[in-house]
Amino acid sequence: MSLDLEKSVASLFARTAYGIKPGLDVTRALLEKLGNPHEGLKCVHVAGTNGKGSVCAMMESVLRASGFKTGLYTSPHLFRFNERFRINGREIPDPVLEKLIAQVEAAAQSLTIRPPTFFEISTAMAFEYFNREKVDYAVIETGMGGRWDATNVIQPVLSVITRIDIDHTDYLGAEIEKIAWEKAGIIKSGAPVICGPMPVEAEAIVYKEAAEKKVPILGSDEAVFFQCLERRRDDQLLDIEASGHEYPGVRLPLAGKFQIENCGIAVAALEDLADLQGFRLQMKRGLESVKWPGRFQLLQEKPPVIYDGAHNVSGSGALLQALEEIFPKFENGFCFSFMKDKDVEGILKTLQPIAGKAWALTLPGDRAMKAEAIVENGRRIGLEITPVESPQPAIEWAEAGKKRLVCFTGSLYLPEELKKAGLFR
Repeated sequence: MSLDLEKSVASLFARTAYGIKPGLDVTRALLEKLGNPHEGLKCVHVAGTNGKGSVCAMMESVLRASGFKTGLYTSPHLFRFNERFRINGREIPDPVLEKLIAQVEAAAQSLTIRPPTFFEISTAMAFEYFNREKVDYAVIETGMGGRWDATNVIQPVLSVITRIDIDHTDYLGAEIEKIAWEKAGIIKSGAPVICGPMPVEAEAIVYKEAAEKKVPILGSDEAVFFQCLERRRDDQLLDIEASGHEYPGVRLPLAGKFQIENCGIAVAALEDLADLQGFRLQMKRGLESVKWPGRFQLLQEKPPVIYDGAHNVSGSGALLQALEEIFPKFENGFCFSFMKDKDVEGILKTLQPIAGKAWALTLPGDRAMKAEAIVENGRRIGLEITPVESPQPAIEWAEAGKKRLVCFTGSLYLPEELKKAGLFR
């Protein structure tokens, strides 16, 4: 990344100081300045608390394998801002990104309403980039919530809602019904809905919204059936049946039972989309070539070192289940990092029953929770946590005993620190 691009990205991130501003008026005004690039796109819009990134990645991979030019917009990134904007699986090149930032920032400067936030700018960049490159389908992940999320200016061809649970309570509230109402806000008239498994209270809200918009809605667990033939540390072998189609012997390169749920949502959505748009899917090839790092990712074999982006109670529950299934006889060490707005005590309480040892690491940035505060959260529930300044003590503990593993978890911003330690390559 050139020095000029680094300055441009730093300037863009400085907009995070504006905070999160619910509402669509500024995004619409900004897109109007750019010629409304979103109106020329065929979009699949994906919201949910957990799994939406994995579902987006699987859908994009299958659409690309089926012969389409794809756009993929996700957040946050693990290492580089470029990761958020992908065409045919490739990150936006640095020179293109630099010009795109300049173009959208110039449009933002000409607005007479409040300054756009970081996410509003980056969302406008995604629509402009995908429209300019004439993608066939754009898979768009919401940032947070849905109803007032900057991405919700689109009229999608299909809406997808993954598992809903409690997260981002500062902005979305602490009631599952309120959070579901926010997520269901992406449902639009004229666009069918695929809904993943979720608590009955959330499901009722989502189905009510679909009924009010007079659009068909289908639960993925009613439409897709799996048989897991083999589960390994970094993949699983599946037989899949959906909409009368059979996909035997799919080697999904994503581990954990929770990824089977995400796969079900993606498959149901893809089958519905193919039926609506009249094309044939290369489902097996697309699923087998999906790449989505940071979700129960095995970074090292001996001793096992895992990174998982679980940052809410539901995600930590899925992590616990994956560890018990795939590493049933191991002593588990956890190195935690969190943002301040997370239910830290709830996450720690979920993982406490299998935590043999625990550490806390402070991430950079104002939003990050200090290691000492994580230690205090652990103390309140009887979990002893040691503050550390690097991942190394956790690695050394795992290396010092037999049948030990260490799992780094709690934040999607943690991989950058792990990369500095040579764990992500």
